[in-house]
Amino acid sequence: MSTITIRNTEDAVARIAALATKVIADGGHEGHDLETVGAIMTSDDVLDAIRRSFTRNLAKDGATVKDAFTATGQAVIASYCDRAGIPTDDEA
Repeated sequence: MSTITIRNTEDAVARIAALATKVIADGGHEGHDLETVGAIMTSDDVLDAIRRSFTRNLAKDGATVKDAFTATGQAVIASYCDRAGIPTDDEA
């Protein structure tokens, strides 16, 4: 396991986008390779949504940076899969 250092919101946004891209592409679903998913994840709209989600999650009572990072990453992956019609483990 590696350590991720988050100094500010932009660090979090970049790391969440990168990790979500890798997780989705590693799923091996046709049409969702690293390059394709990366292009979507780095679009202004998606980066803005990640930023809003991270900020919203961080503002919750008692939330840590790790909590906000994890919740946002999960939401990003779930949203992508839902929109792309990729089944999650619960749906498989």
